[in-house]
Amino acid sequence: MIAKRIPSPKGGAGFAQLGAYVLNARMGDDPASWTRLNAYILDADQGGEKVAWSRVSNCQSDDPGWAVKEILATQARNTRSRSDKNYHLVVSFPEGEKPTRVQMEDIEDTICAAIGFGEHQRVSAVHQNTDNWHLHVAINKVHPHTFRNIEPWYDHYRLQECCAELEIRHGLIRTNHTPEPEQRRRGRGGDIEAHQGGASFLRWIREQARPALLEACERGSWQELHKAAARHGLEIKTRGAGLVIGHRDDRRLHVKASAADRLLSMQSLTAALGPFEAAGEQAQGQVAETVYEPVTPKRAGPLYDAFREEKDRAVQARASALAALQIRQRAYGDKLRAWYRARFREERTSGLTGALRADALRHLRDKRREDRATRIQREAKERRETRAQHPIPTWQGYLEAEAACGNEAALAALRSRVQRQAQVAAQLLEAENAEEARHVIRRHLRPAIRRDGRVVYQLGDGGVVSDEARVVRVNQVTAGAAFLALSLATERFGPRPLVVHGTDDFRAQVATLAGQKDVAITFADPTLEAQRVLAAFERTKGVDQGADRGDSLHR
Repeated sequence: MIAKRIPSPKGGAGFAQLGAYVLNARMGDDPASWTRLNAYILDADQGGEKVAWSRVSNCQSDDPGWAVKEILATQARNTRSRSDKNYHLVVSFPEGEKPTRVQMEDIEDTICAAIGFGEHQRVSAVHQNTDNWHLHVAINKVHPHTFRNIEPWYDHYRLQECCAELEIRHGLIRTNHTPEPEQRRRGRGGDIEAHQGGASFLRWIREQARPALLEACERGSWQELHKAAARHGLEIKTRGAGLVIGHRDDRRLHVKASAADRLLSMQSLTAALGPFEAAGEQAQGQVAETVYEPVTPKRAGPLYDAFREEKDRAVQARASALAALQIRQRAYGDKLRAWYRARFREERTSGLTGALRADALRHLRDKRREDRATRIQREAKERRETRAQHPIPTWQGYLEAEAACGNEAALAALRSRVQRQAQVAAQLLEAENAEEARHVIRRHLRPAIRRDGRVVYQLGDGGVVSDEARVVRVNQVTAGAAFLALSLATERFGPRPLVVHGTDDFRAQVATLAGQKDVAITFADPTLEAQRVLAAFERTKGVDQGADRGDSLHR
């Protein structure tokens, strides 16, 4: 699934034209008359219906034509904004995939809310005249109550994030999207995952702290939430109109709470826990049990030192080039301003009077304004070109370049990075002779069945498990997902020794769960099998001690 914004043509097109295109209706002077042109809406002349169905959202009327008329009236209430008031959204699906109407409506509502248009008026329709179904949504950017023209900046990031979530929610075919938010470049520096291969602060919170934070939310207390955060070396505080989760010992590390989980947003937490409360003395005095430590790239001795030297030279060269460019631009700006001052002086002393003098000065002011706008655009372009001419190397890019030149040490370091990343990405369980495994479906969990036979389970704690032909894959690791994957593997592979791939934490979590839950399974890895036996022994010991205490009470 791919969602993208279609830019408006030069000069802008009115909402009537956009709505007519989305609905495939023949335009008329009055949009209300469109509803009587069913033949055009259904595209009967082309031997088939172009529009599978249409929908109206957040309007008084459910009739598409009247809704367009209402939207035009809403846009007329905004007389200040000169920017485009329409937003054309297209969501396309892979060939052969046809989501149900309920799924399509949820996709539309979720995406529109993600880019800030949840309350805005819109008309939408599903076009089926090509091999790929695609949803067209015509959105009124003018809010129906405040009448402000809203522009969703950087919306393409949120569109792709939302698509990835919706594909999992509805069991749709997965499509390559932009990187996760924590893998994209933010602020002045690149993200450590993109440049160094380590776990970012946001990913660490999602994987390590999120389960405890969500569990604390269920207890219905802000102080419980603060204590859960403190146990992970974190603090939750307000910033602007929302919340951030920060590192207690490093004020530079902080992320939006809603980025870790939407249930941790200010709106969700205030609805569940009441007005925000700052951390009390108990939470502030809570000892941290685990703390995030930024992961730096693995040093490769002289190779990494050479990279640092090259990067420092590149940074210095870019800074020098930008400084020289700034001097030239300032000199040109000073000359231009001095030239216009002289021109204004000449016009005022030219002897012209009345309307001729006013026209000459007005023409000169307009010309100065045009030159200033042109200069600003040209200077911005020059700065972009200067940065492009002096790129800053990354550790990954440096290794690739050195390996291409025959550096064996760089090739070894590059391969080790790929192996580590592949190990992190491959959280899965399998067994020998997996082709003979049983096929299992947990219907009570309402899984999504994919066209290639994958059974995707989405759990309430955020975990995602994909039961595939030969393996059970954990796409989003949580305690519930690990246990479900373990139980599915046990039922599918039977007595065969289980092979667990993934991070050390994931492997240890699976082995411990197998022992604690008394799952009838063995592991091919002796270390994991020993962990399972130890966890099972501790569980049995705890049960025996509980039984002894019960007998003593009866006596």
